Amino acid sequence: MPLALLLAGMPAVTAYSARVTAMPAQDDAAFIGTWKGESLCQVKDSPCNDEKVVYTIARAKESDKVNIRADKIVDGRPVTMGVGDWDYDKEKNTLTLVIPRGVWKLTINASKIDGILTLSDKTIYRRMWLKKDDNQ
Repeated sequence: MPLALLLAGMPAVTAYSARVTAMPAQDDAAFIGTWKGESLCQVKDSPCNDEKVVYTIARAKESDKVNIRADKIVDGRPVTMGVGDWDYDKEKNTLTLVIPRGVWKLTINASKIDGILTLSDKTIYRRMWLKKDDNQ
């Protein structure tokens, strides 16, 4: 087979391979809603407390952000810890919030979210596991 014919098919094969192996981005509509789970301290000798949490995720004005209200459950009732816009990386399926103490990073995987709070000194301070609340 002539080299020109062999090389002519290379871009198509490469493009097809990239499409097949690329991880599809999460549809943001799939993770909009209420998520429940646990946020557990990773530094045991600290003022940190393990918590039951509820995260409510909504669309933000900017397409590369989502708005999150983070509540902890105290005596069976939600207490809001904070509300704000988080960066949404559609390719990596992550939500990120930079705070003065460090960075929250949530990784979305279908009906679950795994989160981590890493302090500025690289200490992993919290880990969080959330499941989508289908009863909303």
